[in-house]
Amino acid sequence: MELGEVETETSKGRIYTYPMTRYTYDATRSVVWREICRYLQPQLRERSTVLDLGAGYCDFLRYIGADKKYALDIDPTLVRYWPADVQALVQSALEPLPLEEGSISVVLASNFFEHFPIDDCRKILEEVHRVLKPGGKLIAIQPNIRLQPGRYYDDYTHRTPFTEVSFANFLESLGWRILDSEGRFLPFSMKTTRLPKSWWLVRLYLALPFRPFAGQFLVVAGKPNNA
Repeated sequence: MELGEVETETSKGRIYTYPMTRYTYDATRSVVWREICRYLQPQLRERSTVLDLGAGYCDFLRYIGADKKYALDIDPTLVRYWPADVQALVQSALEPLPLEEGSISVVLASNFFEHFPIDDCRKILEEVHRVLKPGGKLIAIQPNIRLQPGRYYDDYTHRTPFTEVSFANFLESLGWRILDSEGRFLPFSMKTTRLPKSWWLVRLYLALPFRPFAGQFLVVAGKPNNA
């Protein structure tokens, strides 16, 4: 997730406070993310190049299969958690990406866009659109305010509320094609869910036609081929 607005300044430089409060390291997340990546892997073609926006502890890139992997996060303290095969981009997502036009196959954004005002979301998506190949995909996993209205703003960094419908409509207004949408994808938070973190339970959960305790949606969008 993007931590650019969740930092403080001291005489010794910046201290990034978000990982200390809302996003502390938890090794058990790896079990969940391994199964999420197994579920999402069919969205990637062979020999894909992947960019993870707001990569955090790099759980997605650790387990997804791709030829080349880029992780973007503004917090340099998180880089030590990243796998050796990941190319680090330590910067704000609001800055131009140091990537060639049409060089990325898939962009992942997990728990990311809700941390920005809507105009900043638009700016980031324009840059994502630029670096994606024709026919490339954006995979977005987001908190769903429709499912968890009472908890959405427990995270003090949340700026813009989304549902799977409003986020899909927002993307369509910018020229994206919606390829897949699941309003009930994952629990609201791995930190607070009471579900045990075992691979077979996560796999079973993702296979259910109706997922209890869900609080996040999945939207997969495609860049138009003629863009």
